[in-house]
Amino acid sequence: MGSGADIMDQAAGNRRTSGGRPPLRAMAGRIVRDPLFAFLLAGVALFGGYRIVRHFEKPPIIFTPEIEQAQVADFELLAGRKASEADRAKLKADYIAEELLFREAIDRNMHLTDGETRKRLVDKVRYLIAGAPPEPTEEQLVDHYASHLDLYRAEPRTSFIQLYRQQKPADAALLLARLNAGDSIASDEFWQGRNFPRYGDSMVRGIFGQPFVDQLKTAPEGQWIGPIQSPRGWHFVKRSERIASALLPFPAIRDQVRQDYMTAHSNAAIDRALGGLREKFDVAE
Repeated sequence: MGSGADIMDQAAGNRRTSGGRPPLRAMAGRIVRDPLFAFLLAGVALFGGYRIVRHFEKPPIIFTPEIEQAQVADFELLAGRKASEADRAKLKADYIAEELLFREAIDRNMHLTDGETRKRLVDKVRYLIAGAPPEPTEEQLVDHYASHLDLYRAEPRTSFIQLYRQQKPADAALLLARLNAGDSIASDEFWQGRNFPRYGDSMVRGIFGQPFVDQLKTAPEGQWIGPIQSPRGWHFVKRSERIASALLPFPAIRDQVRQDYMTAHSNAAIDRALGGLREKFDVAE
């Protein structure tokens, strides 16, 4: 009978030679130590991580029961009848189609490149940030009016008549003298006519241009001047009245003050939010 050591050695030999195969644990150890296994494991991890990131970047389109319920409710309200199975199937197909097209628009960066899309999104976010401002009190409106009096002044206005020539007349000085002497002269037809009673400076600017407004301001009353050039031609002009800028009374423009107050309230809320958005997104200045 052999010793205990001999018996253990014999058992180990039997394990090594049994079936001519190495033990499973030894094989696993060699696989784990193989550099190719580490490379394979890293690849699997990267692929899995990529799938997870893509899942969160582009979540799947799911037609949830809540969405279906809302879609069906809208349909039945507009159609005035219960939605059939065919209606429900179409609602689902339409929802998925719109969602696919929307996501394709985002992938194409249309929200960054299409001006109208950008504007609608910006306006929507402005509303989400500012919300609907509370209805102002009369005291708040009066305070806003008093704090912004420069915004509530009527612009200067002028009354004048003009005679129009498409081309600058060669005898302009003679024609001007005849006009101031009380004579009549021939003129071309002007689309806005001859008389301009109490026209605001902005209206005159829109018709004749800023140089015309500048000369009209300094023109002596009751005397013909010109011809003054405009984008449309040449004009002999006689000013009869000049009304200076004046403060508009609060009751006459209360609605405008209310609109301005609510706009200012919304803009203030947006300005406060912009500080946080600057921290959220990089701004290169």
